Amino acid sequence: MNVSIIIPTYNEKENIVILTDKLINIFNNSSHNMKIIVVDDNSPDGTSSIVKQLSSYEKSVFLITRKSKLGLGSAYQAGYNWCIENNSDCIIQMDSDLSHPPDITTQIVDSINSGYDVAIASRYVDKGGVSSWPIHRKIISRIANMLVRTFLGSKLQDNTTGYRGFNSSTIDLLIRYDVKSNGFSYLIESVYLFHKKKLKIQEIPFVFQERSAGKTKLSSFEILRFLLSIFHLLIYGIKEKSE
Repeated sequence: MNVSIIIPTYNEKENIVILTDKLINIFNNSSHNMKIIVVDDNSPDGTSSIVKQLSSYEKSVFLITRKSKLGLGSAYQAGYNWCIENNSDCIIQMDSDLSHPPDITTQIVDSINSGYDVAIASRYVDKGGVSSWPIHRKIISRIANMLVRTFLGSKLQDNTTGYRGFNSSTIDLLIRYDVKSNGFSYLIESVYLFHKKKLKIQEIPFVFQERSAGKTKLSSFEILRFLLSIFHLLIYGIKEKSE
């Protein structure tokens, strides 16, 4: 199976070498053909330069560089387009800050290989969890997931995780539909699309690890935009992009 792993980055030079090395080691011991696509938003710390210095650059690791900080959702979209052009069978998206344990990628691939459209690495199913979060962060996450289930009809326990895998048909959907948000709200907009299209989804437990280097990208503005996205979806839904 051709597996592509999309990793959006912004100021992640301290983590990207560790993460790519771990992923390459994991898939060297598998039967899958794995490619890593780093989507960097012109990181001031030189993340893209570090990627270009990797021995695996343009072998197992590929780089999409963008002119400015354009946001998480549009970074995923750039990665999706690369994956479609390169005939990926299983597409995984994950954070670059080592909060998403790389060993879960093989379980995500197995899930897609067994017939699921989407595999969600979930903090809120049995054996999942969060390590070292302050209480206010846990409350925000729980409330956000409750809102998505209540107002948008999702049956998932973890709607806000960015650690996900898809088959190529699901990626076609994500490209074809007008998912508007460029930030973290992209995650719930895509979940809403999965729900409406009645996709087959599996939640796989994992324990989220708080980053050890760099700064979190979640801001008060992103939380507000998340809430506005829920109301926008309730009123307008998601439509296919116009030609």
